[in-house]
Amino acid sequence: MEAADELEELLREATTVFSDYVRTSRSAQAPVLRISERDTLDLALPEEDGVGAAGIWDDVRMICGAATNTWSERFLYKLYASPTPIGVLGEALMGLLNNNAHVFQASPIGTLIEAKVGRRLAELAKFPMDTAAGLTFPGGSYSNMHALMVARNQRFPELKRKGFAGGFGGKRPMVFTSTHAHYSIEKAAVAAGIGLDNVVSVPTDAAGRMDAQQLRALVEQAEAGGGAPFFVNATAGTTVLGAFDPIDDIADVCADHGLWLHVDGSWGGPLALFCGDSELGGYSVRRADSLTVNPHKLMGVPLQCSFLVMRAGLAPMREALSLGASYLFHEDALNETGDVGDATLGCGRRPDAIKLWLAWRYHGTQYFCSRLRGARQLALAFAALVEARPPTPFGRWVLVGQPQSTCVCFWFVPHGCSRDAWGDVTRQLCARLNSLGHVLVDYASADLPAGPLPVFFRLPINSPHVTIETLAGVLAAIEHAAEEVFA
Repeated sequence: MEAADELEELLREATTVFSDYVRTSRSAQAPVLRISERDTLDLALPEEDGVGAAGIWDDVRMICGAATNTWSERFLYKLYASPTPIGVLGEALMGLLNNNAHVFQASPIGTLIEAKVGRRLAELAKFPMDTAAGLTFPGGSYSNMHALMVARNQRFPELKRKGFAGGFGGKRPMVFTSTHAHYSIEKAAVAAGIGLDNVVSVPTDAAGRMDAQQLRALVEQAEAGGGAPFFVNATAGTTVLGAFDPIDDIADVCADHGLWLHVDGSWGGPLALFCGDSELGGYSVRRADSLTVNPHKLMGVPLQCSFLVMRAGLAPMREALSLGASYLFHEDALNETGDVGDATLGCGRRPDAIKLWLAWRYHGTQYFCSRLRGARQLALAFAALVEARPPTPFGRWVLVGQPQSTCVCFWFVPHGCSRDAWGDVTRQLCARLNSLGHVLVDYASADLPAGPLPVFFRLPINSPHVTIETLAGVLAAIEHAAEEVFA
């Protein structure tokens, strides 16, 4: 069978199977977590003839039946949700083209789209448009690591050739990040040879935002002790509390000490870019040197889609990381934007920007503004619902704090339960709830200046499918679980 005919046959059936899956997954009765039959799944790989077109759709349906259902509005587990339908089309298009965006000729349209979307994100960030640019990476952790590597090689250029044998000018390179920052910053420091001992954790205020005065004191202390601070990571939307670090105050410290300011906006970045004025009181990342944004979290783009946007564009990336491999990267008339792979650590590069571009063309900018604003307003409404919900015979509700982004954190506390036991209660209720498979939620913990908080429920609102009725139903399900566990 010709490839086009085989593809047509497969896609015809895929249209039915995929749409049926989404329709079923969106129903009120559909489970969210489906692992009860995992020991009976047939995952064997055939040694001789495969199952072919006649049997492969049974396998596809098996995978769909065992997969976590992100299409449900009751999927409230992590920091992403289902893709939009146009997102599914974008992901399929990526597989169809199978382009590699490391050199221009291997993905000319992907390279042009990546440059266009990167510059648009830079414009939203209010970066200088005569220089700013952005590139995609396979996830926010990689974007954060890439920013740190560029900053490291810019501050210590001898490392690119001499490595650690050349030293760091006799000083310890030091990274600063808040105690609530994502662990990818520490992992990046390990990968970059900085070492965990040279990552300084900056305390936060009572809302989980980096304390800029403490940052200044710690930087000055490090410099006085012979250290070489070079990189500060601020967070726009921390993983647990959704806090937005005070970028302007942090930028003042960085400007005074010549430090690279990176903003990890993997989660909250889209909220800051598309509706920072209306929902975040004018919050801006304009003074950052680099910014990570993950459209696959709040914008409905399929995993994975992460951008690193650079104030100074691709030049610092190329200077810090390019090796000029002539067998890959050529200068010629066809190469309109440069081979962007030469500015990264990798070689194989999916043109993930196509997925965001396609969704942006399909929906328009206002869609993202409305989607993000709606999620933020729903988080505020849900927090009010938690605060106003009356006690039950088995316990009461306590809000951790007012939501700063689209995440709401709270406890259900049994009557007479000591604060020391709140965390264990949360774990038990979460385990009970998730074991039933109808709802999928998560818990977390956080350290604040007043001391560590007991483990609490954390519900991120990332999908437009979620309604206040959905969230009220989750609270009712927690109350029912409490009755079962503590009766």
